[in-house]
Amino acid sequence: MIRLHFPLILIVVACCGCESPNDDSSVNSKSADNETNKLTTTASQKADTPVGAHNKETGTGRNTTPSDDKEQYISFPAAGVRLVRPLGFDDAESFHGFGQPSTQSSVMVVMIPGPFSEIAAGFTTERLKTQGMTLVSKRDIEINGNTGVLMGATQTANRTEFAKWIVAFGNEKETKMITATFPTAHKDKLSAHLKSVVLGARIDQSARPAPGADVGFTIAASDKLKLTQGVGKSIFYTKDGVTPIKSPEDPMFVAAPSLSKVPILDPQRFAVRRIYQITPNTKISSIIANNAITIDGLDGYEIEAEAEDAKTGTPLVVYQVMLFDEGAYLLMVGIVGAKVSAEYLPEFKSMARSLTRKQK
Repeated sequence: MIRLHFPLILIVVACCGCESPNDDSSVNSKSADNETNKLTTTASQKADTPVGAHNKETGTGRNTTPSDDKEQYISFPAAGVRLVRPLGFDDAESFHGFGQPSTQSSVMVVMIPGPFSEIAAGFTTERLKTQGMTLVSKRDIEINGNTGVLMGATQTANRTEFAKWIVAFGNEKETKMITATFPTAHKDKLSAHLKSVVLGARIDQSARPAPGADVGFTIAASDKLKLTQGVGKSIFYTKDGVTPIKSPEDPMFVAAPSLSKVPILDPQRFAVRRIYQITPNTKISSIIANNAITIDGLDGYEIEAEAEDAKTGTPLVVYQVMLFDEGAYLLMVGIVGAKVSAEYLPEFKSMARSLTRKQK
């Protein structure tokens, strides 16, 4: 059975620029983290088209230049996408895209190693609701001849309501996703402009950097796992060096920075809440270890948990290290079948302890 990593990617996209801080809910509750990325629809966020409508439109944004005018576009070779920079936005440091900290707004670009047809199948009201997102509009589009979809969605975090424009397009090998996130308080100023930016996405044919080349840290090479192309500015390892993995029991290890700074009042509590958010396909059963750890001068927490694959019931072991750095954090996660965890859990630990930040 093939298990796509789309749910993990969706969480990454959903959290961009609006991760939730700690609250008063119990860290031992399996549903505690559902509050973190809960999305709500409001009357102030009008649907572009009714959900379920399928109207074709071109992928040319209102304020973008023609697709052959490369000088007006910023290239993101790792994602294979070119975008026009939104007005007033700067290059993001922790992800491929742009950010505007003053308004908590961002535009993030990712390349997902999986067929567009399978990933797009998850873009339904019901499926997205299980991820904590509320879909408010959806329509079919084309980007450079590739089948795609434009979606509008909402999310509430840190007592702030956010809106999103999401464009996804691709083929049977990979999917490209561009997500614009902004507070609804700024929708009059930003909504139409950021919608035009995501619709103006173009395929970039530049040579892709080597996996991990644009990540701000290194992980020591593994004897058991092979480095493969990650999502965004992350490092990703699998047993065969390919994604998606073939079985829920197959080991995978990912290391990535947080996408934004968040107020973290209780780091240990925050780390425990985060492990429950690993992916919707991974159900945490119990925390079996939770210890303080210091790696490369950063303090954090190392957590081990028993879990199961939500679709198959396959017993799993989840390993997580979260290191904190002035409101941001580095997250490392290893997931493997319980039957082979004795072989791979030491490898996860060795890899996590080898993390070294690159000099800026």
